[in-house]
Amino acid sequence: MNFSSIRSKLIVGGILRALIPMAVTSYVAIINSTKTVTQLSKVNEQFIAEGTAMQVAATLDGELKSVSAFAARTQVKIAAEAVNTKGIKGAPEAVTIIRQDIKKRFELLQTHYPALFLTDTTGTIYAEVMGAGEDLNNWNIAQQPTFQEAKTTRRTASSGIIRSVSTKEPTMIICSPVFSDTGTFLGVFGALLKASVITDLITARRIGKTGYCFMINEEGIIIAHPDAKNVLQLDLKTVKGMESITNAMMGGQAGAEAYVFRGIDKVAGFVPIKQKGWSVAATQNADEFLASVFSLRDSIILIILISIAATFMVVFMAAATITRPLKNVIDGLQDITNRKDQASLSKHISITSNDEIGLLSVKFNGLMDSINNLSVFKKVIEGDDDLDEVYRRLGEVFTKQLGINSCFIYQVMHAKNGLHIIYPSRFDQEAMLCSQNILDNCDLCKANRTGHITSSTTFPTICRQFTCQPGHGHHCLPIMAGGATIAIVQLLFKMPTDPTEMKNMEAKIFKAEQYINESLAVIETKRLMSSLRDSALVDSLTGLHNRRYLQEYTEKIVSGVLRRGKAIGLIMCDLDYFKQINDTYGHAAGDTVLKETANVIRHSVRESDIVIRFGGEEFLVVLLDISSGESMQIAEKIRLNIEQLKIKLPDGAIQKTISLGASEFPADTGTLWSCIKYADVALYRAKTDGRNRCVRFTGDMWTENQI
Repeated sequence: MNFSSIRSKLIVGGILRALIPMAVTSYVAIINSTKTVTQLSKVNEQFIAEGTAMQVAATLDGELKSVSAFAARTQVKIAAEAVNTKGIKGAPEAVTIIRQDIKKRFELLQTHYPALFLTDTTGTIYAEVMGAGEDLNNWNIAQQPTFQEAKTTRRTASSGIIRSVSTKEPTMIICSPVFSDTGTFLGVFGALLKASVITDLITARRIGKTGYCFMINEEGIIIAHPDAKNVLQLDLKTVKGMESITNAMMGGQAGAEAYVFRGIDKVAGFVPIKQKGWSVAATQNADEFLASVFSLRDSIILIILISIAATFMVVFMAAATITRPLKNVIDGLQDITNRKDQASLSKHISITSNDEIGLLSVKFNGLMDSINNLSVFKKVIEGDDDLDEVYRRLGEVFTKQLGINSCFIYQVMHAKNGLHIIYPSRFDQEAMLCSQNILDNCDLCKANRTGHITSSTTFPTICRQFTCQPGHGHHCLPIMAGGATIAIVQLLFKMPTDPTEMKNMEAKIFKAEQYINESLAVIETKRLMSSLRDSALVDSLTGLHNRRYLQEYTEKIVSGVLRRGKAIGLIMCDLDYFKQINDTYGHAAGDTVLKETANVIRHSVRESDIVIRFGGEEFLVVLLDISSGESMQIAEKIRLNIEQLKIKLPDGAIQKTISLGASEFPADTGTLWSCIKYADVALYRAKTDGRNRCVRFTGDMWTENQI
């Protein structure tokens, strides 16, 4: 028998002391413990509900954007304009083409969408594709509120969760308006979305053995529940005992409450999804999270019955012995819960015994340490300069604090469809444990492509891009923001050989996920601030980078090219006789010429090259990683493209020419800005030699007049 356990102490103390006074003190301790544990459970349920609601909102937003993107496709506009002009029967070729296009789209997305369709302005479907069992003839799309909302508001709209009139499965209707280039409404592109895409996020969540999540609509009807029989059938307004929580959820409130459902005591935390009027709740049976309290209660009752036969004095002494550690725990809990500042998170409960209460104190102190560490970490990264520093701190926490063998953090570069290594900051790319192909094509990364955790603990060869030696594993976690993957955290470790090592590894991964979740809000804020900063580096008229961009990134551009042993080509471009355009046609025409010129220059160079509006009608082209003499070939290409460009103006069309001066770094000079000056000198020579020509800088062009 373990004489340090509470049960043993009560048995021995009851036999020897008859602990009658302990009945009162134990009862108070149980009541206080019940209240504390219940309150902690409410906080936990609401936290789970909030995380689930965020996933639901992000997933729904992603589906709306997907349908909107297809509605904006050129093929859809062409077909819609043809039908709007000639009627459905008068545009058979356009209808046939768009039907084929929608069918191809459906083949890729039929796991999400039972049907895709395209309507004219009256809601008549003329192009559609359907999965097994679905029949759009049973739907009167024109009378659907979603169609009317999309048509009236001119924005993508979605219905609530309803039953399909054909398959009877829970479904959502999404309608995105289609417009002509002039903004005329041409109809809608729509989709029937399987509600399981949304509701599976709810039904898959489990809390202990009895806990689960569910979701209701604004009318109090269950729209997501682990028991499919309740979906679109159970009206919570009619359930006795749930009146208060149902009214709160229908009212768009967030909170946590205790309630009774079909005779079972429960606790639930709930959070609204405001854009749809839905509310997500996480619930758990009170018996489960109070099991330890009930067990303690039963033990105390048993001991009290035995102790009644003993002497009053011995019972009193035994009561004092057993209630003192309980009081320490309760006092510690109350001290923590009654304080709201940072100091309360670092306060520990005194450990006065090595029994279950002592173990509870140890575990609780460990929990508070973890929460305190997360809170401190969030405050630190909130003060970091940029997003890269946040990622570096995450990497250091994973490797140095959590003890994970190695860590890589990749930033997803959506504009270039690639990945960029952020952590570790100094790293030999050839030593990557993933195929280097993912750096140029981020779709090859399974975690980025799917938006789900990719772990070799579930299946050793789950990711074909992981090239490490046998015996090593990876756990890749996507960092999501706005429904898209913005970064990938790759945790590397030696594969555990026994259950204990596996459990320790899983604990480290869980803590890493906690740090990532705690950082999401900060990461999203710093991403927004970075975007605002980048917008200040773009010319508002042409959409090109401005001169300030070159000033800020000169050092990075130069160091990268020198490290690769390549050269930079600089081409200074200036439109010939541009002032005549403003004087003759007006400044609006001048702006049009500048925008068309910028577009031609941008499409005359590679995507990796940089085009800058240097000032007025001057443009600077920065060619990265070129060979000697290549800048003149590109300059001549730009000149010919501008010469052949016909720019449409209200009074007709004009053609312009352009003069270009080229230099190369580091062949011409050791500093980039001096090389830009040389290109400008060559441009001046092109102007004086007759314009509409390309001139390569040579040393004899530099005179005292240029200094």
